[in-house]
Amino acid sequence: MDAVIYGFGPIGRLIAECCLKKGINVVGAVDVNPEIVGKRLSDFGIDSGASVKETLEFKGDIAFLSTGSFLDRIYPQIVECLEKGFNVISTCETLSYPEFRYPELAKKLDTLAKEKGKTVLGTGINPGFLLDSLPVVLSASSVEVNAIKAVRCVDTLKRRKSFQKKVGIGMEVSEVEKMLKEGKISGHVGYAESVALICEALNFKPDEIAEGQEIVSENGKVSGMKGWGIATKGGVEKVRIEFHSIAGADEYEEIDILGDNEVKWRSTGTKGDLGTAAVVVNLAETVLEAQAGLIKMTDLIPFRMILR
Repeated sequence: MDAVIYGFGPIGRLIAECCLKKGINVVGAVDVNPEIVGKRLSDFGIDSGASVKETLEFKGDIAFLSTGSFLDRIYPQIVECLEKGFNVISTCETLSYPEFRYPELAKKLDTLAKEKGKTVLGTGINPGFLLDSLPVVLSASSVEVNAIKAVRCVDTLKRRKSFQKKVGIGMEVSEVEKMLKEGKISGHVGYAESVALICEALNFKPDEIAEGQEIVSENGKVSGMKGWGIATKGGVEKVRIEFHSIAGADEYEEIDILGDNEVKWRSTGTKGDLGTAAVVVNLAETVLEAQAGLIKMTDLIPFRMILR
């Protein structure tokens, strides 16, 4: 299998390293950063002589795309990959359930991917696994599920600088509020997508899916954010996910499945960046074998429980 890394920042480099571990041949990387274009992957400590180019001048089977969180912004890049014969796995959060925010773009991508005989998937650690696919899999020992709650908590100080900036670490509260309102930073993206994935996997049609996030501060400075996504039916909350990204926080994931076979699962935390890279690389063979078109993680999970 020959792969291209499209977007050679911190996540792209981790993806390249994971590819080498899996025996996937990285033929090259694409990035617009003039400081790295023209270099080789070996210049970044990766055991590969492949080069970094500004445009997609490679041939291969699959493109691992990690350039942004919003589908409308990366849509041209996905189209470019499909036009040049690549299947696509992207870490774009809103691509994990594109119909929620971008129904028209989702239709266009699905049509184009089918025309080209290729597959497109949006996934990662979150959305993609910890707060959606994993709760669904943990529900597999139940036939009927009454409610699901999943919480992830990370120490933001252990995350890469770009993520810290994304949640406003160390800045004034008023400044972060302004930047969020103006769209200059986003906080975490994908709460609603994770909830929608859970609902679809459990054949549940909510009345509403909603999301939100709030700033966490200490001594007037932002120390992180808490966000949530919920699905309600008849005024009752049936699915709830939360993501806490707070400086110095204890790291864990905790999932509660309420139903005819209740489950409580808790971890000691998952390394998010490495987890994202591992998830997309571990899905490469599955995507190459999947049906052509735009797919979601729900198309790959075999279990079909009922959320009432």
